[in-house]
Amino acid sequence: MKTLLNGGCFFSRCAGLILACTLATSVHAAQWPQQPVRLIVPFAAGGATDIISRVLGQELGEQWKQSVVVENKVGAGGAVGASQVARSKADGYTLLMISGSMFTVNPYLYKKLPYAVKDFRSVSAVTTGPLLLGVNKKVPADNLKTFLAYAKKNEPATNFGSAGVGSQGHMASEAIMNATGANMTHIPYGGESAALTDLVAGQIQAITANLSAALPFVRSGDIKGIAVTGSERSKSLPNVGTVKEQTGKDFDVIGWFGIAVPKGTPDDVVQRIENGIATAIASDRMKKKFEELGLEPATTGPDYMNERVAKESVFWKKVIAEQKIDSM
Repeated sequence: MKTLLNGGCFFSRCAGLILACTLATSVHAAQWPQQPVRLIVPFAAGGATDIISRVLGQELGEQWKQSVVVENKVGAGGAVGASQVARSKADGYTLLMISGSMFTVNPYLYKKLPYAVKDFRSVSAVTTGPLLLGVNKKVPADNLKTFLAYAKKNEPATNFGSAGVGSQGHMASEAIMNATGANMTHIPYGGESAALTDLVAGQIQAITANLSAALPFVRSGDIKGIAVTGSERSKSLPNVGTVKEQTGKDFDVIGWFGIAVPKGTPDDVVQRIENGIATAIASDRMKKKFEELGLEPATTGPDYMNERVAKESVFWKKVIAEQKIDSM
């Protein structure tokens, strides 16, 4: 009987410890955040990912009454920033702003990727939007048909830029070439802003960039918009036709951005981050910024992100194989 009683006391103590740990976790989540939150942007300042992250960070900081510090960690199509977040403590204080290509392209493009999709938890998409095929204003083309004729005549001397190998802009250009049989030479940059600067200067002839990054250059007349990659025309550029309508082919490539955290981040903390994002993208300030950038608020929550990753991974795996794209 004595042994049984001691065993009962032992199990009671264990149960008490488990309950205490559970309560401590709940209290921690309820009090989160108690310190500044880092938002890692794996691309250069000035591009679409950076612009969106800074506006979102401002909104979240005001909600949470804590600073949200945006940090640019550039390299390898987002792999440098992603791998850093994957190794971070899973406590909600390090967030990653991903572009869709980081989860849907990079796993099939890089043979030794320093992170895996399974290293993260999807929290919520933030925004979606088409990309824009734009050309230097001296290129003798005003629509996709005339540009493709120009590219064919001058191949492979027609160069297109992107934010880097595997970036959404790079892959959108590859998808256009895959759909039309065009042949251009890829010039990767360290970010969209650098590629757009060289496009304006005439160092490259074309770019397929996130519409949010390209719009200022189109509005100023520094580049010409040739085609929108979404299935419908953009309200920001209603006179620019889609790839689909200009080629008659089924074509719908959309860029999207979302927040992920390290695997193992507590459910309650993830839910608070998700709720914060939903409130932020419904705010007047973010609605106005989305409109300025030609973007749309995304469906919030992890399910939408996970569905996009699953569907687009199949598409991009096929494009990578058919285009024989090498991560170099």
